[in-house]
Amino acid sequence: MFQLPPFIKPPPRPKEVVRPPGFGEVVMEPPPGFGEPPDRARWSWRRRITFAVSSLLFVLVPLGIGAGLYRSSGDVTNLVFDVLMMTAWVTSPSDRPPEPVGVGTPMPDGTPAPEAPRFEASQLDVPEWSSKERVNIILLGTDRRDNEPDVTRTDTLLIVSIDPVTKSAGVLSLPRDLWVNIPGYGFERVNTAFEIGEFQKKGGGPALLRKTIEGLLGVPIHHYALVGFTGFRKVVDQLGGVVVDVERPFRDDEFPSGNYGTRRILFQTGLQVLDGETALWFVRSRHADSDFGRNRRQRQFLLAVRQQALQLNMITKAPAMLSSIMDSVKTDLRTTEILSLARMAKDVETSKLVSRAVDESMVNPWMTPGGAAVLLPEPAAIRQVVQEVFGTPGKLPTLPVMRAPPVVSTPDVLSAPIAVNPVSSTPGG
Repeated sequence: MFQLPPFIKPPPRPKEVVRPPGFGEVVMEPPPGFGEPPDRARWSWRRRITFAVSSLLFVLVPLGIGAGLYRSSGDVTNLVFDVLMMTAWVTSPSDRPPEPVGVGTPMPDGTPAPEAPRFEASQLDVPEWSSKERVNIILLGTDRRDNEPDVTRTDTLLIVSIDPVTKSAGVLSLPRDLWVNIPGYGFERVNTAFEIGEFQKKGGGPALLRKTIEGLLGVPIHHYALVGFTGFRKVVDQLGGVVVDVERPFRDDEFPSGNYGTRRILFQTGLQVLDGETALWFVRSRHADSDFGRNRRQRQFLLAVRQQALQLNMITKAPAMLSSIMDSVKTDLRTTEILSLARMAKDVETSKLVSRAVDESMVNPWMTPGGAAVLLPEPAAIRQVVQEVFGTPGKLPTLPVMRAPPVVSTPDVLSAPIAVNPVSSTPGG
């Protein structure tokens, strides 16, 4: 049982997840335990990972959404826990356990599995972050559906920056329709950089997106983490659903469906317990009102998640959450680096957090010759927000004056047979 956020009057805890009318109901059962305890050789790895997950939940998540500062101009559907996703994919084979741990598996006789033992951070040998330089991590959410190929666009773009010397941090979100120069391919929406890189070479998406962001902002990007829709749904379901108070009813007749078509979704006013799927509808819908309405719902949902995560015992849930989203998340951060980041982030005070978004005051709407609605960045405004998030003016490059670009021939890569939605006419789904 979790406690409701303070602004919600506590109703009786429903046994079933409330889906919008017309979509049926799904029984939400609590996670089935955490499996048999691993042997001693494996326990050290699990303790470290569990500590990393719980630390990032309680420390780094507020960097992105605490105090209502989080203002993303793109979909936040897949970044509920922001840096949590950095813990879910370990790239080094030496950092992985020798075999699956079996988290969430009941005992052979059908009885509930024992909970993971509790422990404190002091019990672990957590390494310090070795570098004194500011570290910048790009967090990516993809709009790839479960039945789509790996080549996809990024639906969410966030850069988290931590300075180990000053113990300060910053978060910057970028709109997906930002019109930028993609090295080697000319001007395109920023969310296509990952797609182009992946099409050219499997695994090349993060590198091309890094170069694109570095060229736009004039700051280095050191690491990346990426998560898809499946990871988002699983995390919400591992929480047992998330309670939100829908302020006013809304209907979206053009919500993208799994078969590249559209469907109608409807939310009524009042308290709703959203499972992973309905939560995805709640934060992704943008045809019912506007991107601004969607952004408000995203902030509301993230704050509700944060409140619920703080009230739940996330340490005992962390192993199950890690196991459930492992296949949906990728990052180039090693386990030891994740632990070090968690330790460093604990020293960041709220007063030393800067959270910004490239919003409508920093861009100019523009229609490309091909008829695409995009956003042209204002150099002075971009330079100012980069100074606030990443450092002093002396460390920033001189950004070129960006005017409406000429007619740009679409790169061949974009005309390749990549999955698109032939029904919905709205870019980005």
